[in-house]
Amino acid sequence: MERDDRMKALFDDLIRENRPMGQQTEVIKPKISKVPFGVNEAINVLRGNIQLSGNNIKAVAITSSLAHEGKSSIAFRLAKSLADLEKRVLYLDGDIRNSTIQVRYDIMGDKKGLSEYLCGELSKEKIIYHTDDPWMDIIFTGAKAPNPSALVSGPLFQELMQFLKSIYDYVIVDTPPLNLVIDGLLIAKQCDGTVLVIESGMTDRAQADKARRQMEYAGINMLGAVVNKVMLSERRYGYGYGYGYGYGYGYGYGYGYGYGERSDSGDRKGSSGNRKKKDAKSKK
Repeated sequence: MERDDRMKALFDDLIRENRPMGQQTEVIKPKISKVPFGVNEAINVLRGNIQLSGNNIKAVAITSSLAHEGKSSIAFRLAKSLADLEKRVLYLDGDIRNSTIQVRYDIMGDKKGLSEYLCGELSKEKIIYHTDDPWMDIIFTGAKAPNPSALVSGPLFQELMQFLKSIYDYVIVDTPPLNLVIDGLLIAKQCDGTVLVIESGMTDRAQADKARRQMEYAGINMLGAVVNKVMLSERRYGYGYGYGYGYGYGYGYGYGYGYGERSDSGDRKGSSGNRKKKDAKSKK
């Protein structure tokens, strides 16, 4: 057994030597919680459909219309799923305003990242961290910035995306919610395709339609929609939106997996008024 472990370590070192020249010496070891088999299968279906979208789809933005719909979890697990196929993958956390990745995956310490690069403090090579998966690297958001939209709309972000696409098989980008800030659209514009995450039973159709229209107006390539947090016993994964494009994936996240907090009454802190009204009606 020890010999097998040593051989695996040597193999991982060989792969790591051929990785992009990230200059951060720290190896990130995210603690990824286990999820039901059906959730992993749904992620794998999403992975497969992205692969079938064409060789020109390398940078994929994962976004949502509102906060707390689970886009960050899907983005991270999608990146990990692609890495499992021995694809060179980079996960880019683009949610400078409200990143939760370090807390969610128990990654300690201040990490330099996107903000420092976009402010001109660090080169793009110095914000790439290797993870304990030899096929997956990560770029954190870095320090909170007062003007994220101005940063991601500048030439440095476009240059970064071109650089990453030249050295990775896939770049999975976690963006801010489209209907809350402009950052998400600006980031998605620099990607080859975008997947919209919709929370089953919570996201109003009007909000999802608004996000879709914004992407259409901006000329963003919409790859499809993911219906997230569907109860495992639920059979109708489409949730009735019927956009006529993309894919509908059923994720068994109905037990509350995702980010954000809920109060004892079931309302999510920071949720829209429409959601609270919906919860109130369900209690009557």
